[in-house]
Amino acid sequence: MKNETTEEIYSALQSVWPDNNRWYNYTHTIIQSFTCKELHNKLHEKSLYLNAGSGGSTYELPGICYHVDIVEKLITTFPYHIVASIEELPFPNNYFDCTICVGSVINYCDAVQSIAELSRTLKVDGYMVLEFERSNTGELWGTHEYGKGSTIQKYEYLGHTHTLWLYSERLITSLLRSYGFVVLKRRRFHCLSAIVNGITKREEPSGRFACFDKVFYPFSYFAAHNVIMLCQKAS
Repeated sequence: MKNETTEEIYSALQSVWPDNNRWYNYTHTIIQSFTCKELHNKLHEKSLYLNAGSGGSTYELPGICYHVDIVEKLITTFPYHIVASIEELPFPNNYFDCTICVGSVINYCDAVQSIAELSRTLKVDGYMVLEFERSNTGELWGTHEYGKGSTIQKYEYLGHTHTLWLYSERLITSLLRSYGFVVLKRRRFHCLSAIVNGITKREEPSGRFACFDKVFYPFSYFAAHNVIMLCQKAS
């Protein structure tokens, strides 16, 4: 089987979110609700914000949105769009009032270079919503990869094999701090569903257990597959 690049995989897709999949429906809902809730009152009509690794996703936020993605067809309908990687953003320093980087975009990239660029292009006191998949996931319980700073994992998604870097929450939090970010809020999700998926290797049916996230939240650091964070650039 051919090893496809991330660009090749997403160029072949009509949508980055699959239909009728309980795992990804839940993921998408959490990302949308958290992002809109936390950023809506922090932006105004003249705000500039970056949708990094957009994939064509939109949010009901005030301001002017710049969509960046490595696949042009996913963002070409937007008035402000640029084909680029988040590891090398074509914007000046301190350009954006806010940045959104969700949908596990950072898991396809070099975390250090990506966070450095997201920090460089964000204004001091600006906000960022960042979401990623964790190596602390219950999927990896009992393996040598659990909780590692970074580990490569493969997933079947929309008919393609995706190669992702899973990062430990500790590593990403440390990187954020080193690039001037303060984490103001975080929400972990896919707790019991991650444990079930580690056993069954079937994401879609495992997604039904996401409804137990609130019950399992006290143990989320040790089990959750995803985390979404609200950060602020302090320096």
